[in-house]
Amino acid sequence: MTASLSSARRLFSTEHGWMAVDPFGSPAQTPSRVGVTPAAFDGAADVLSVDLPAVRAELTAGEACGTIHTSAGSVTVYAPASGMVTIVNSAVHEDPSIVAVDPLGAGWLFAILTPAAASFEALTTREPTDAVRVDS
Repeated sequence: MTASLSSARRLFSTEHGWMAVDPFGSPAQTPSRVGVTPAAFDGAADVLSVDLPAVRAELTAGEACGTIHTSAGSVTVYAPASGMVTIVNSAVHEDPSIVAVDPLGAGWLFAILTPAAASFEALTTREPTDAVRVDS
């Protein structure tokens, strides 16, 4: 079971990713949802498709783990923390536009379980405001 996005403590990466951590549980026991910030789509038009990591994939913080394809190019998704993917949001595969329409809510991408000793030092509680580059 993942944390409710409304009660979760949202942490942001400099690569315009976010992670919703359950404030009442351990990240090693409760999956944290992961997504991208609205600024990740600055200048991009329509979201056409998403490539996301598979369930049970092991991710390393800061490494590329997916791609969001838009009509203006592609946006690379980086893992905000190390851990194992437990859930992939099937709704974004069925309707990729959700990622751009509601990137901090229904447009979440996947959830991960992080090791108990995982460090979130590279993450911040402030959303980055600079625009990212969309690769053509």
